[in-house]
Amino acid sequence: MLETLKKRNTGELERAFIVHRTMADPRWLDTTIEPNGRKENWCYLGNPETVNVGPTGIARFNTLRSWLSQWSFDESRANGEACGPGVTIPSLVIENGADDAAPSSHATRLYNALGAADKQHTVIDGATHYYRAQPEQLAQAIRTIEPWLKNHGFHNE
Repeated sequence: MLETLKKRNTGELERAFIVHRTMADPRWLDTTIEPNGRKENWCYLGNPETVNVGPTGIARFNTLRSWLSQWSFDESRANGEACGPGVTIPSLVIENGADDAAPSSHATRLYNALGAADKQHTVIDGATHYYRAQPEQLAQAIRTIEPWLKNHGFHNE
């Protein structure tokens, strides 16, 4: 469609559209698939069945280019495993032990792909994606991140 719009040589350069079921991951329904501490039948936006047909969700509203950027296997640059080897600066990967938005394998695969010699992977047990009503887990994440930043010269105070 982008090529068609380009060939038309009009002012129309983009199209908007809706993608349904962007949270249609069976891991949200069955916690035996890639288990972590997350709640069954739940994702960070609520009940996955409701989220998948509702007005909210990851990348629900798209343009042709934004869809290619986020979802296309061939075009997306949002691929941590493919881009990871090029990341050679010190890196900290935080995995939330009850993450209800990012499966635990994502953090492990990203960490393993990083090209940095100085890298750290830390799991915050029981933490959900946004630490909602989890002040202890949030404090643990801060206690991990803050000294790491200072020790690596990324934070001056």
